[in-house]
Amino acid sequence: MEDAKHNTRLYWAITAISALALIMLTIFLPQGFWLALPTFFGGLVMAMDWV
Repeated sequence: MEDAKHNTRLYWAITAISALALIMLTIFLPQGFWLALPTFFGGLVMAMDWV
């Protein structure tokens, strides 16, 4: 079976943007911390090509 290489640049961008949102939410609205977690970890999993 042949593994296809995927372009993960978009997924890394999603991860980086959601990490910034995670930091901003932690600083300015601590109870909103949980809102950015699914996007951050979802982007990280797709960027690392674990799916």
